[in-house]
Amino acid sequence: MPLSESIATHVLDGASVALEGFTHLIPFAAGHEIIRQRRRGLHLIRMTPDLIHDQMIGM
Repeated sequence: MPLSESIATHVLDGASVALEGFTHLIPFAAGHEIIRQRRRGLHLIRMTPDLIHDQMIGM
């Protein structure tokens, strides 16, 4: 399943989302696809600080 289809199917507005990876393993493609699809009202779960969460908060 393509990433865009997976995000469209499983990440709905208002969902709780955890995107985790340490430094070089941060799932930027998934985060950017969520931003591109303009998901709203997400509850972001952070276990480590990383840039993708900051980008999603700013969208």
